[in-house]
Amino acid sequence: FMLTTQQVRESFTKFFESKGHVKMESSPLIPQNDPTLLFANAGMNQFKDYFTGKAIPENPRVVTIQKCVRAGGKHNDLDNVGFTARHHTFFEMLGNFSLGDYFKSEAISFAWEFLTEELKIPKDKLYVTVHDTDEEARMIWHKEQGIPLDRIFYMGDKDNFWEMGDIGPCGPCSEIFYDHGEEYSDGADTSECLLADEGRYVEIWNLVFMQYEKYKDESGDIKRKDLPKPSVDTGAGLERLTAALQNKYWNYDIDGFAPLISAIEKLSGKKYTDKNSTSSIRIVCDHIRAATMLITDGVIPSNEGRGYVLRRIIRRAVRHLNELGIQELSFYKLVPVVFEILGKEYPQNAVNADLATKLLKIEEEKFRQTLKTGLDLLNKEMGKLSSEGTLDGKVAFKLYDTYGFPLDLTETILEEKELKLDNAGFEKAMQKQRENSKAASKFEVKEDNVKVFYQAKEEFGATNFCGHTNLKMEATLLSMIDLGEYTALVFNETPFYPEGGGQVGDQGELHSPSGKVLTKIVDTQKPVDDLIVHYVKSDDAAVLDKGNQYQLVVNKNLRELTMRNHSATHLLQAALIKTLGPHVKQAGSRVSADSLRFDFTHPEAMKKSEIEDVEKLVNEQISNGLDVQASLMSKDEATEKGAMALFGEKYGDTVRVLEMGDFSLELCGGTHVNNTKDIGIFTITVETSLSSGVRRIEATTSINAYKYLAARSQVLSQLERNLSVKSEKVVGKVASLQKDLKEKNKEISALKDELQAQATKDLFNNIEKLSNGVGFVSVELKNGSPKDFRGLSDKFVDKDPENVLFLYLIEGDKVSYLLRTNKKNKNISCSNVMKETQEIVAGRGGGRPDMGQGSGESQNISKFIEAIKDKLQGL
Repeated sequence: FMLTTQQVRESFTKFFESKGHVKMESSPLIPQNDPTLLFANAGMNQFKDYFTGKAIPENPRVVTIQKCVRAGGKHNDLDNVGFTARHHTFFEMLGNFSLGDYFKSEAISFAWEFLTEELKIPKDKLYVTVHDTDEEARMIWHKEQGIPLDRIFYMGDKDNFWEMGDIGPCGPCSEIFYDHGEEYSDGADTSECLLADEGRYVEIWNLVFMQYEKYKDESGDIKRKDLPKPSVDTGAGLERLTAALQNKYWNYDIDGFAPLISAIEKLSGKKYTDKNSTSSIRIVCDHIRAATMLITDGVIPSNEGRGYVLRRIIRRAVRHLNELGIQELSFYKLVPVVFEILGKEYPQNAVNADLATKLLKIEEEKFRQTLKTGLDLLNKEMGKLSSEGTLDGKVAFKLYDTYGFPLDLTETILEEKELKLDNAGFEKAMQKQRENSKAASKFEVKEDNVKVFYQAKEEFGATNFCGHTNLKMEATLLSMIDLGEYTALVFNETPFYPEGGGQVGDQGELHSPSGKVLTKIVDTQKPVDDLIVHYVKSDDAAVLDKGNQYQLVVNKNLRELTMRNHSATHLLQAALIKTLGPHVKQAGSRVSADSLRFDFTHPEAMKKSEIEDVEKLVNEQISNGLDVQASLMSKDEATEKGAMALFGEKYGDTVRVLEMGDFSLELCGGTHVNNTKDIGIFTITVETSLSSGVRRIEATTSINAYKYLAARSQVLSQLERNLSVKSEKVVGKVASLQKDLKEKNKEISALKDELQAQATKDLFNNIEKLSNGVGFVSVELKNGSPKDFRGLSDKFVDKDPENVLFLYLIEGDKVSYLLRTNKKNKNISCSNVMKETQEIVAGRGGGRPDMGQGSGESQNISKFIEAIKDKLQGL
């Protein structure tokens, strides 16, 4: 009996649930609250704060199936994908975690039981490694699990010491290897084989014993300290484990890849078993999974950061579609197949499939044109080389960086032409880019003060938020956290909404029980889950005492304006989807009292008619007076009901669902109006591009919308008066004036041409013959600008190629000038003559042999002209 990939997922989850573990869903591929990571690259990423002791887990035993991407930063497997048996950009990590609960003995026992009893892998197919300092783990394996010592191997830091990043939790590992059989042996002994990840023995399980934390001290040095509670992070690559169970050496040969392989075979007409097609099919299989899952988790293709890595993945895949002979747009057609495989485990990604389809189609279309341009450039550069010549490394890097050409593609094309590549030059350019990227990285390591907030939450528990129904209440001050200029106040409950979901934090006042104003609350935040803090000036906090009762009073006017804008964003998103299509997803928002800002996925600028349709649709729903109702339900119930979630966000088991009639249904914890009529009016002020594939709408509602429209109305009234027409005729009048202006500009241009023609005649009539026979003309332009220099001089050099022209224009104490001759006049270099003489006018400029141009001070212009003539006579 052979387990399918899905059955392995289910078996793993069920086994660890039977051992007291609680199943938690995968975190998004964009790491949350962690600036040190490009992508989620391991199962433990979402538990980092628990390992470091900053947070206390609700459940000390957890089991997950985590989606991971390794295609950038420290963990980058991109260039190996398709050519090795087990490297992937996207993969799934099975994980069981002890968050300060059990340690080495239990972790080893669980792993061995699951592999040998639950999955029934023969014990003689398994080998074990431990860190060379971890004798404790070695003895547990030997004495408690009965593993012979000759099947347990010591390894050093490189292989058996796990680190999450430059800082963070770390510790020694114990790994379990699966023996694929003698036919995959490289001839070395067992211990040497274990060092080779792609050899006979393949790691299928990694137990990380979290004992330490790496951190940066004040001087920036990396230090290591013991964790307060040792923990366990276990990871088993789903694809590797399934391959062992299905007796497959290559991960790509398991059932989890079969539907994709079949789809690519149909698109290309090539067979997976064809020697020339295998690697390309594997690469496309891997990359469509990574690209689809990244986009549906909120990553948009771009030229920087995560978006740049995604774009590289897409372009590498398209290049291999080309290798398979697929010329038409095809990559996006594989998105449904991805969710045929992954949709059951990751339904939150599957609901965003339309977005992935749309963006992948656009990216492929753009890159296929870029690919053609890159090939044209390469062919042009190869044409400059002699037989067996060498292509400049800078050119190869430009192809790699700008056009997405992997180095091996450039090398292959060069080899076909019997040409070589300057690898050293390529590496030099690559290193320079790495240094620039590192300097500009958005993912630098930073320490923060989040620990004090976790401590407050641990001591006092969650803050009870009552602000959906109350704007004023009495509460007990539990904690005062000094943050320098500001002090963060923690109460047992509060009506103040903390910033979140795009909505800004409430402002207001803190009163004594008798109603006396004590201080202003300038902001409200939620630095860790469920803990609400209120920021006040530290000087004002001096009059407060922990344990006392105070009145918390929200600024009613600001809250109500903010609520109207927030409710309008929900109507706006629904209207955008109805107008533009289901690929529209929220990519960010900010809602304040003054306005709202809504970022959404859409590949092109909205048409004027589309903006008008969206604005009209939102105002219709405001006018319809839809009831706004909020209810708590399980995440599964909300999903079944069709509630939209912010993509890339992770939600708890219980969610708040907000309904506006049957027009909008979203997950949202923010504050809202009771009825859409309360919004009053909605108007869009700006629609613009935020980044590739992401648009931004700015809008406002209520009194601020009225003020905005009133201001525009005043401008229109002024135009009516100035143009002496009524509002409905303003546009026509302006168009008429523009037409008249265009005609006048034509007349002015014609007159300037006549003046230039006259000036040209003068040029030809005033040639001064220098002593060496060179003809020289010096002309001051009285009308025009330096922009006219080129046109006038063109006529001169065509008419009289042997002579030299000097044009200049004086404007106050400044002078602009041009020195020109025909290109055929090889004896004269205008740029050199200028460089050697223009210091007379403190001038700056340059050019080429046939033309030099610059500017300087006008007072010595006569001396400058004489100096030019002297230089020309000396040639």
